[in-house]
Amino acid sequence: MLNTKHEIVVCGVPFETEYEKEALRQLKELGVTSIQIYTFWKNFEPTGRRQFDWSFYDREVELIQQAGLKYVPFILMGPKYAAPQWWLDDPNHVGLTCLEHGKYNPIDSIWNPAFRAEISRVLQAFAEHYLPFDVLESIQPGICGDYGEAIMPVHGNWPGDYHTHGGYWCAGEDAVASFRAWLGARYKNTKTLNTAWRAHYRSLKEVSTFLPHKAPSRTALFDMLDWYRDSMTEYTEFWVRECRAQFPQTPVYMCTGGSEQPEHASSFSSQARVSGKHGCGIRLTNEGNKFYDNFFITAYTESACDFYNAYMGLEPVGPITDKGVVARIFGSADYGNRQMFHYYGNLFEDGVRARPSTLGFKKYISLIQERKMSESVAFFWPGYYAALNGGMPENVDKALRFIRRMTNCRPVNEEMILDGVLARHKLLVMPLPGFTKREVLLKVADWVSAGGVVLAAGMLKDLELERVPEFDALFGILPASEEAAGICTQHIKANPDYPEFSKAGSFIASRSWLELAPDVDVLASATPGPAYSGTVTKEATGAFCRKTGEGLAIFYGGPLVMQDDPEAIFYDRGTFKSLLHDVLVKYSKTIDLTPAEGEVARTQLDGAMYALKDGEIVKV
Repeated sequence: MLNTKHEIVVCGVPFETEYEKEALRQLKELGVTSIQIYTFWKNFEPTGRRQFDWSFYDREVELIQQAGLKYVPFILMGPKYAAPQWWLDDPNHVGLTCLEHGKYNPIDSIWNPAFRAEISRVLQAFAEHYLPFDVLESIQPGICGDYGEAIMPVHGNWPGDYHTHGGYWCAGEDAVASFRAWLGARYKNTKTLNTAWRAHYRSLKEVSTFLPHKAPSRTALFDMLDWYRDSMTEYTEFWVRECRAQFPQTPVYMCTGGSEQPEHASSFSSQARVSGKHGCGIRLTNEGNKFYDNFFITAYTESACDFYNAYMGLEPVGPITDKGVVARIFGSADYGNRQMFHYYGNLFEDGVRARPSTLGFKKYISLIQERKMSESVAFFWPGYYAALNGGMPENVDKALRFIRRMTNCRPVNEEMILDGVLARHKLLVMPLPGFTKREVLLKVADWVSAGGVVLAAGMLKDLELERVPEFDALFGILPASEEAAGICTQHIKANPDYPEFSKAGSFIASRSWLELAPDVDVLASATPGPAYSGTVTKEATGAFCRKTGEGLAIFYGGPLVMQDDPEAIFYDRGTFKSLLHDVLVKYSKTIDLTPAEGEVARTQLDGAMYALKDGEIVKV
């Protein structure tokens, strides 16, 4: 049985200084449970294979034990600076090659089987040495990225030491061979591939990796993105499986970070899935000082971890303010995380002088406990759309924050929907027009028919931008229905189910619908009749809903304005926010977390309500 008590981890203790013992004593007194050390492969196997020298880390581990604390080794092997020179010089070492320039990077290739043999061997030796100490709280492998994360190289560390940049690191022979094998398994033969890609390859041997702007088609682009991410996911699973084999009773956290930029090759939901499969978790390295900023960049990963039964720890990107330390504690308590990570410099300065943050830390750290969040709203996290458009649109960010100010919500991406996550939810908010996999829209259609409620803010199509009739039919959009372009005033019909939306009165739309199914309930429409030019305007609707099976589908086609702007050309009185508010109140069936004046946010912990307010966590 794995240890599941809370884990409060600190990294950056001033070892090798006069302050080291006092620093450890003060951390123990604060309620810290463990110390993380960047444990470089080159420092414990420096001169050759199987020539281990543990003396450097043994000294620090003994100090940690003497202070009554535990050790969290960040076992860094993949990054160039962590590898011993003998391995970098070995003929079996293979680095990464970028597509942009065709240049080499010595960070170990995730496709190199020879490196995997070294990983297995080193992890076994590490376990044989340190498990008898009974000092390990958790294990964190450092597999790739700039700092060991389960992502490709991004910025690099020391300019000029080696070629690095944000980009696609898949031009090597091993990567290309992997891509061809993946395509062969997916399409079986070249003819099927050519049909899907609208291409003319004579054999799979002609196919190579490509930059996005050189993709033969949209399907080809998304196939390469899927393969690239699948490669990192498979590599992640190799690492967590090997760690679990060598450390069967020790929590294992896979380090990841960023925002799933396609160049990173990361899919946080997939990494959570394979980690949960092996009884492991995710350490996400994304946090800053503000609760809602942190929520936006961590909630989707937390949602995936919860769904796939992977535990999660949160780490800041760097320096944190005193209030930020408390905001981070509030956020982790809200999620029910069992692990929380802090850098020593965010708690102490000038050696061992406590910062004001230590007061809040000691006061609130007991709130960090593994617990389940209560029922929540599902929020569609459009991964493919974000990949093609350079990240999540601002409207997605603002809509997610708006919902969290009212109640619990969990982002769900395409993979999670296909794996059945909607069975956990009564309401799904799809916050923007765009595109996704056809299979995802079909899954949503089945869920609504079985009793779910969906609010869609605009038209969603498949990856090739084709309409999906089964999804359209949820809302009463028929094959013959027309999305008519033209600026018009949509007059909102009074409806007791949507009181705030009704108060908005009207909104300006540039698109609205004609010839919908006869059983559609119109929520807003343009007034038919002669226009100023002498033409005749038809009654077109910009907001409508339809009961489908046991469920309800609500469509809103107006402006997606989440921030009041009186100087806008077409001033919007918050129509989408009003409709979203009404839908949350009527259909979410979740707890009310609306903060009172002066409060930043609220959360319910073990039946009691807490608020984050001016750097404090107060019970309300």
